[in-house]
Amino acid sequence: MQKQVDKAVSSTKIASVIKAIKILELFGPSNRELSLSQISSQLHLPKSTLLNFMRTLESEGYLSRNPISQNYCLGIKLMKLGYNMRSNLSITHYAIPCMEDLCEQTKANIYLTTHVDGAVLYLEGIYSNRRTTKYSIAGKTLPMHVTASGKAMLSYLPTDQVQEIIRQHPLTASTQNSITDRETLLREIEIVRQRGYAIDNEEETLGLRCISMAIRDPTGYPVGALSISGSVIHMTEDRYDTFIALLTEACASLSSYTTMFPYCPVIFSSSQ
Repeated sequence: MQKQVDKAVSSTKIASVIKAIKILELFGPSNRELSLSQISSQLHLPKSTLLNFMRTLESEGYLSRNPISQNYCLGIKLMKLGYNMRSNLSITHYAIPCMEDLCEQTKANIYLTTHVDGAVLYLEGIYSNRRTTKYSIAGKTLPMHVTASGKAMLSYLPTDQVQEIIRQHPLTASTQNSITDRETLLREIEIVRQRGYAIDNEEETLGLRCISMAIRDPTGYPVGALSISGSVIHMTEDRYDTFIALLTEACASLSSYTTMFPYCPVIFSSSQ
């Protein structure tokens, strides 16, 4: 049945739209500007084919060009779409006051996340010291296995989804503390499930610790997570009990709004 669904979906896809999306998805924090040659090489498409795509995306405001280098970068229209998306995300309106209270009580950074296609997606962040904040974290994605939020949500996902995430997403190391072994990760997930919270002990970024707890819908499915994050100096073990108690109360409060989380099931296509 799933193969039939996947085949039906594939038959309705428009190739030109997919190519345009693939072009936009090439850009990121490490690829802020790309030349036509670089895009052609990465997508394995001839420059002559790409040129019309690039001109169309540029004329519609989804790409722009550096007047000096003539390289392409993402256009301002995408920022407008991002704003519209965040404005329509009802859960953040309810979560932000709760996150602000957590920030005030813990003097740490507070993050609201969900999961999409086997990765952690950041929906909102509240910061204890905004002078250290260089950009909004909303829209950022990170691997589930190196983040406390990711492990918290993994601990309540169905076993087949967890296995599929591990199969499709390499357990690469962000730091020397990252879990890179499948069996070790499965044991960690079981520990998280039993105690009810997850810890990132400098696994994603050296010098930072994070404690997270899943936000679950009435069926027990993890639709999101709240996390408390700070430096290893601030996030000491003697404070864990306080942080866990605060997270427990906050997640229980937000659980009544789980229908407002973006519908983000972990979708795996047999064609992948």
